[in-house]
Amino acid sequence: MTLYEIALCQRFNERIHGFDIQTSSPELRNHYLCLFPFDIQNPEELSAAKSLSKYYYATIEIILPHILYPGNEMVAIYKTFWFRIFQRKCRKWVSSRKYARSSRLFYDIMKREYRCY
Repeated sequence: MTLYEIALCQRFNERIHGFDIQTSSPELRNHYLCLFPFDIQNPEELSAAKSLSKYYYATIEIILPHILYPGNEMVAIYKTFWFRIFQRKCRKWVSSRKYARSSRLFYDIMKREYRCY
C-alpha cells in the first residue's frame, strides 16, 4: 500500500459543507476536502468518480490524505500542484516557439518575395 491515493477533492466551503464550532476542526477552513477516495484498478469506481466530479464541481487528484482532529475530517494535501505549474510553463514555451517560428517564416517568405524582383 502506498501513502498516496487518487481521490475526488473539493475546496472547503462553509456554506456547502457546514461548520460546527464545537465538533469541527478549526484548521478545516484552509484545506481541500477528500470527498471520495477510490481505487484506480476498478473501472466502475473510476466512472463513478468522473460523473461525481462533474456534479460536485470537484477534481480528481493525487493526494496525501490527512485526518484532522477533533472533527475527524479527511482532508487532502495535493501532490500534483507543482506538476501542473510545470505543465503550464511548458505549454507557454511551446506556444511562444510556435508563434516565433510562424512569424520568422512569414518574414523569410517576405524577404524571398522581395529578392525575386
